Amino acid sequence: MTTLILSATTLLGLRRAAMKTVLAHLPDGEGMTETGKAQRLGITRARLHALKNRRVEQFSLDALIELAMRLGLTVRMSMTRPYGRGD
Repeated sequence: MTTLILSATTLLGLRRAAMKTVLAHLPDGEGMTETGKAQRLGITRARLHALKNRRVEQFSLDALIELAMRLGLTVRMSMTRPYGRGD
């Protein structure tokens, strides 16, 4: 079992980390079509194309976590305060 551990100082950073991990775990099976990959993830081919082209602005954190779970990943997440911030 693989765990998706997200740690960042911003929501965009969390989304980028999630996308990177989802992309690393996408099925690349020989003989599996793009349509088959999209169906396995429960998304359209257009959405898969956006994912593969790292269009992070088109994916909410919830959507990326859902994709990670569909790939069999366990998700853990933490946010930290940026360095140098006194609040």
